[in-house]
Amino acid sequence: MTDTETKSTPATAAQPAPPTLRIIPLGGLGEFGMNMMVYELGDSSIIVDCGMMFPDSATLGVDAVIPDMSYVFERASNVVGIFLTHGHEDHIGAIPFLAGIVHAPIYGMPLTLGFIEGKFEEFGMKGMVDLRTLTHRTVVEVGPFRVEPIHVTHSIVDAIALAITTSIGTIVHTGDFKFDSSPVDHKPTDLARFASLGEEGVMMLLSDSTNAVIDGYSHSERTVGASLERIFANVTGRVVVTTFASHIHRLQQIIDAARRYRRKVFLIGRSVVDNVEIAERLGWIRFPREVRPGHNKPMDEEAKDVVIITTGTQGETTSALARMALGEHKSVSLQPGDLVIISARTIPGNEKAIGRVIDNLYRRGADVIHDEVRDIHVSGHACREELKTLLNLTRPRFFIPIHGGLRQLVHHARLAESAGVRRDNIFVVTNGEVVEMKNGGARILDAPVSTGKVFVDAQAEEVAEVVLRDRRHLAEDGFVIIVLALDMSSGRLVREPEIITRGLVHVDASADVLGEVRELLSSLLLEIAVEELRDAEAVQERIRSMLKRYFRKKLSRRPMILPVVWEM
Repeated sequence: MTDTETKSTPATAAQPAPPTLRIIPLGGLGEFGMNMMVYELGDSSIIVDCGMMFPDSATLGVDAVIPDMSYVFERASNVVGIFLTHGHEDHIGAIPFLAGIVHAPIYGMPLTLGFIEGKFEEFGMKGMVDLRTLTHRTVVEVGPFRVEPIHVTHSIVDAIALAITTSIGTIVHTGDFKFDSSPVDHKPTDLARFASLGEEGVMMLLSDSTNAVIDGYSHSERTVGASLERIFANVTGRVVVTTFASHIHRLQQIIDAARRYRRKVFLIGRSVVDNVEIAERLGWIRFPREVRPGHNKPMDEEAKDVVIITTGTQGETTSALARMALGEHKSVSLQPGDLVIISARTIPGNEKAIGRVIDNLYRRGADVIHDEVRDIHVSGHACREELKTLLNLTRPRFFIPIHGGLRQLVHHARLAESAGVRRDNIFVVTNGEVVEMKNGGARILDAPVSTGKVFVDAQAEEVAEVVLRDRRHLAEDGFVIIVLALDMSSGRLVREPEIITRGLVHVDASADVLGEVRELLSSLLLEIAVEELRDAEAVQERIRSMLKRYFRKKLSRRPMILPVVWEM
């Protein structure tokens, strides 16, 4: 070797970065409804569920609330599949808004996709979306993910959990579930598959927390059928039953009870009619000819021969049941001797609305049975002993409680610890917080992703937060419109100011208040220089500021103040 020669050493090959899985909730954690979860592995992602929630009394003029999906929209090309666990609105209600931008295949069980097709038809998107049917225990490969649907029982048929296998390990995402040992369709939760997954090794379990604060076990859906039959046996008038339109097993049990007591079944409400039609086409419901009413209307039959299944479980003002209660329904007139059964749980926040409907039903002479009175509803969600059983079957290394308010998530986390999951391996996260998994470990990242709520009106258009704020302002404090006609040459009033108020003062007090307002306006205009009076915007702002102080001091109110200046 010469002095100029050097010994070469082989270059060290660059080591590939370890795979990283990111679990990102965009809805449903820290709240009920609006469920949406993103799983990211490298540059690929899948979405599990995309739901909505119904508005409360504070969101005036809003028809639906959906997740802020900006994070997904910015990475739309990365999404390789959308998986739906079941057909409830809090899991599929926002799908049309997602599918309009994210053009990935949508996977679901037949009934779920049947409901989805109806939504796409309503949005004018039918035939524009790639829908793919899942089969229990049949693995679907999308990008770096292998997804296996597992049958679970819930308050809707065709509900599934998902086993998601990645290079990091297997993640089990339960969706909504319960353990019903004697379900109406004779298809219990697939405990054997959960157990075998536990034997194979579950890296992460994400489990429904809805009933994590309720001890014991959930009741079987069959108990509702038995209660309905006992009730039907003693009713001489019409029977009106309202239940969730997607609860196919409940609908079937109502039809079966009607058949036993030789009553005709009338379906009233678009969602009930559509869902029964879809379920019957898919073989999930049996609607025998002898209970079908044909072309007759409910009032054409004798009262003792009628069962009506209708919408309105939450006291919605436009629902068929609410209109019956007010005597305003075109096809049904309730009378003494009729019985109304509200076979559904009360969603928190709807108590007053349901109470009004029940009071109005009593005013019409009907009797009412609801879940506070008799056993005519059972939950579709697992209680604590069932949640513990699932933890013991799957034996996950890591655990994330999902679907519920923070109280439910925390109680579920404590239950997981009691079932043997290490405290350090349990992550209670809320929307936007990211759990990262790599190198056999997991952690919550410091920086959350952007999340929030998007408010949608009946035209499927977004309602801005500023609009909602204005609506709340108007509802709480009313408004005042001040109309001034100014002579632009002199800058003085042409006529006395016109003052219009709504929702601010009682008519008996309005004269005094409006008189004081006119005096204040006259004094203010005398103080303002002629040159400034010619600036309409400046005048409007001076009026607004003065009247804000006046109404706050005089009435302890903050009305919306709209000054209008006419330049004559």
